[in-house]
Amino acid sequence: MSNAEHLPQFTPQAKASLSQLQQQFNASIQTIDHLKAQLAERAKITEVARARVQKEIQPLVREMVKRRVALVQLLDEAYHQESFPQLEKEKLVSFIIEQASTLVHQYEAQELAELLQRYTAPAPNPEKDHHATKSETQNLLKNVLGLDVNLEDLSNLEAFQTRLDQQMQEEQERREAQRSHRQKSKAQQAKEAKLKAQLESISKASRRLYTTLAKLLHPDRERDAAARVWKEEAMKKVTIAYHQDDFFELLRLQMEFMHEQEQLLTQVPEDQLTYYVHLLQEQIQEMEDEHSNYYMGPDAQLYKEFGGTPKQMEAKFRSAKKGLREEIQHLDYALTDFSSPGSLREFLKGL
Repeated sequence: MSNAEHLPQFTPQAKASLSQLQQQFNASIQTIDHLKAQLAERAKITEVARARVQKEIQPLVREMVKRRVALVQLLDEAYHQESFPQLEKEKLVSFIIEQASTLVHQYEAQELAELLQRYTAPAPNPEKDHHATKSETQNLLKNVLGLDVNLEDLSNLEAFQTRLDQQMQEEQERREAQRSHRQKSKAQQAKEAKLKAQLESISKASRRLYTTLAKLLHPDRERDAAARVWKEEAMKKVTIAYHQDDFFELLRLQMEFMHEQEQLLTQVPEDQLTYYVHLLQEQIQEMEDEHSNYYMGPDAQLYKEFGGTPKQMEAKFRSAKKGLREEIQHLDYALTDFSSPGSLREFLKGL
């Protein structure tokens, strides 16, 4: 979390309380500082978990997949070489399809793709294919072009063409009506223009901050070597914050690098402070969305399975590794047992 003394906030004076706008500004600053700390901690935990998964979990997963692929291939050979009763044969096929599908689609075991295709490909049926093609064509005309036609009417081409032309004309008129209905009113256009102008003003506020700090911290104007190094590092932080549209960080850096911090804020005009609050509220929304991504985004499952406190992470990794080692051991037993047709039949009876 940022150092509290460098958070840009208004401080109540002895005989005057803060205005509502100043209170909104302070509340937004505190919310962003809290969210930043949460996101930084979550990102750190996620990176640690990802590194440990690659090092500790993935090697075991590869060993497990290797054995499951070998098992599917063994069952495929048994299906073609052994004589099974019809019910057991159906069970074997279902088991092969289930295992191969998981390995191909979830673990990218492409060596089983052809095998899976063999077991799942439907038997050819010319009559069914003909009806399916006709049905697909009619659905295409209806769903894409909006035309409800019966391909059986092709026996009368002139009538079919007339009906097709009529429906296409009706569909075109319907779409034109929809487009006309969607035309924005003058009030809506004026509202959007006002919002656009407001956003441009907000962007100008961010640029003003960046320009002020750049003038103060430009290292080329510094003769003292030690101070020049410090300014180079400070300028890097300012530039990164500006390019990431991190208005909060620009304000915080202004408080950190410039003197008379409180006075800097009291000199901000009310209309400009209004834009500051608006921009900070937008940043809060973006950070809350980013926070939600940890629960719904691509890293959500990783965090759920392996995230948490150091103690929780250790317990989760220990449990996952134990489970994978046990599965590998069971697969080794199955590869040995299923080499015997009798053992395989006993297994199929239990399915």
